[in-house]
Amino acid sequence: MRRFAVAALSALLPAAAAAQSGPSFDCAKASNASERAVCKSPDLAKVDRELAGLYAALLGRLTGPAKESLEKSQVRWIVGRNRACQPNEDSDVIERCLTTRYADRIADLKASAAGPYPFVEDQAIEKTGKVGKVKYALDLRYPRFAGKTADFSALNRSYADSAAKAARETTPGADAGVDREEQWEAVQSYALHRPGPDAITVALTFWAYTGGAHGYGSLSCTLVDLRTGKPVPPAGVFAEGSPWLKEVVSIVAADLKKQFVENPGFEDALEPRKLTKTVNSADRFCWQADRLQVYFNQYEVGPYSSGPYTVDIPYSRLKPLLRAGGLVAR
Repeated sequence: MRRFAVAALSALLPAAAAAQSGPSFDCAKASNASERAVCKSPDLAKVDRELAGLYAALLGRLTGPAKESLEKSQVRWIVGRNRACQPNEDSDVIERCLTTRYADRIADLKASAAGPYPFVEDQAIEKTGKVGKVKYALDLRYPRFAGKTADFSALNRSYADSAAKAARETTPGADAGVDREEQWEAVQSYALHRPGPDAITVALTFWAYTGGAHGYGSLSCTLVDLRTGKPVPPAGVFAEGSPWLKEVVSIVAADLKKQFVENPGFEDALEPRKLTKTVNSADRFCWQADRLQVYFNQYEVGPYSSGPYTVDIPYSRLKPLLRAGGLVAR
C-alpha cells in the first residue's frame, strides 16, 4: 500500500508536464482506464494539471497530521476515481464520470486551501450484486470530519446514517420485480466550498435509478461551523432581525421568472407565499466562496424535463443582511 501511495502521489505532482498540453503524468506510463481516458482528452488533461497544481501547492503549506491527512485523502481519491470510472462501451460515460470526479476534487482542494485545513476524509459505501434478474451497483460517497477543533461526531453520524439508508433503499429486494432484467444504480458524491475561514459547505449530490421511466436525483447543502462541529441554518448566517428571507425570495423570484422564459417552470411556484415556503429550507442554501447559490431540485419549481434550477446571488447583494463577524461575512 505504501508503494502504491507514493506512486499515486508522485503521479499528481506537477513538474515540466504542467507546462505542456498533456496531463500531469506521463501518458506512456498510463496504467488504467482512467489515466488512458485523461490522456485522450485535452479537457481532462487540463483539469488534471489544475488538480495537480492545487494539490502540490496545498501539500507544500501543510505539516504533520494535516499533511498526512491530505496525502491519504489524495490516495483515496485516486483509488475511487479509478474504481468508479471503469471502461464502458460508451466513451462519453467514462468521460462524464471523470469530469465529475475532477470537478469535485478541485473544489475540495480549493476549499481546503482557503483557511485552516478542515481534515475532511472521503468515505464510501460500494456494493454490486444481482437479485433475480436485477443487477445493481452502489457508489455512495460521503464526508467524515476528522479534525480536532470541535466534536463532529453527530454530524459524521448523520452523513453515515443517510448513506446507509440510501444504500438500503436502492438495493433491490424480493419485491422489486426481480423477474425483469434491469440495471439499478445509485451514485452519491460531494464537493466542498469555503465561504469563510471557519466554515465549510458540503454540497451532496445524489442520483439513482431503481426501475420505472427515469432516475431521480437531488442536491443538498450543509454549512458546517468548523469551530463547533455543527450545521448552521441560514438564520445563523444573516443578521438577527434582518429581512433576509424576504430579500432572498424577491431575488429568487425575479431570477426564476427570467429563466422560465427559455426553460418553462411552474408559474404557481412563484406565488410569494408558496415560494417563501419553498426557499425557506436550509439544504438549498449552498454557500460558496463568492456567492450564495440557491438550488431547486427537479419537480420543486419545474417539471422533470426542465431539470434543476439554480439562482446565484453575489455576496455584494447580501452584504447589508449578513451577520457581522459571522461565518459568511463578506
